Amino acid sequence: MSAQDEGTPNVAFQNEAKYPGQTTEFRGPGVSAENPAGAFPRDTRQPDPHPLEANRPKSTIFSAIENPYALQEALTKLESSLDDVIGLFQTEKNTLAREGNFSKGKQGIELFESWKQELERIKAGQE
Repeated sequence: MSAQDEGTPNVAFQNEAKYPGQTTEFRGPGVSAENPAGAFPRDTRQPDPHPLEANRPKSTIFSAIENPYALQEALTKLESSLDDVIGLFQTEKNTLAREGNFSKGKQGIELFESWKQELERIKAGQE
């Protein structure tokens, strides 16, 4: 077996094919004054089965802020404030519901509770 028939075709030159399904028979640089044996390293490169992109955590809002701990603290304060607003509506519910005039209050409670649920998803890293 000659030196040209040994080894794996160099991946860099496999793309020289002109048509799909066509391969080249490039087997190295050949004999030269600098490389009298025509030797070249076997090409054993393979794509990484676990690329970095697959291992990166999903991007969240916290990656947009330099200090994610400060953002977490601010979101906790916001959640507490939403609890306060919901609590105000619920205390008024007892008074105004007796008078039958609390339809907007119910909408307010639903609105702020939906905001709180959205905030909880953000804090959990789902957004």
